[in-house]
Amino acid sequence: MHGKEAVRALMAKEYVQPPTFTMRELVAEGDYVVALGDIESRDDAGKPVRNAYSDVWRLRDGKLAELRAFVIPVGAAS
Repeated sequence: MHGKEAVRALMAKEYVQPPTFTMRELVAEGDYVVALGDIESRDDAGKPVRNAYSDVWRLRDGKLAELRAFVIPVGAAS
């Protein structure tokens, strides 16, 4: 994906309502920042779904140059 609009379009397509993100850890080294946390979203039936996530951001000249996102299902929300 390239640009904010592409990200917004993906989010609108993939999520019934905006997910809730909880960042647990943030680690920075050089041009990289890594975020670790949890996402709670809703499936098509409105049932809560939990996932763990990790985002790896690479910065260049103070701007986001690359984002790699990893999402791992962890089960139903309580």
